[in-house]
Amino acid sequence: MTELSGSCLCGDISYKAEADIKMIINCHCSDCQKATGSVHGSMIFIPEEALAINGSPSGFQHPADSGSTLTKLFCSNCGSQVFGKNTSREGVIGLRAGTLDQKELIQPQANVFCDSAVPTTPMDDTLKKFPKMPG
Repeated sequence: MTELSGSCLCGDISYKAEADIKMIINCHCSDCQKATGSVHGSMIFIPEEALAINGSPSGFQHPADSGSTLTKLFCSNCGSQVFGKNTSREGVIGLRAGTLDQKELIQPQANVFCDSAVPTTPMDDTLKKFPKMPG
């Protein structure tokens, strides 16, 4: 088990978890680009039941390419996106890696949605690359 903690930019939303990290990815989909304002979003996936949230994040839902529903959870004060959920991955929540206090734990295992990556984005050639989200 790994101890995790983090917060949004202003601190209104914070979290703690003691969990096994399921996966860490860099997502290059157009939705992550727009939601983060960056060339990709990095997510750390953990069991949702392990997460304790302080504060009340706001949510925005939208359909994914797969047909599932994605929910982006963010701070309504500073706008930081903190969490993400996908209806096709019940019981799992994604922490936006940039919100994590333990930066040394951010070790992505793969790049996903590489088909929509910004062409000039450098990618670690030792990581797996997927054109879309693997099943």
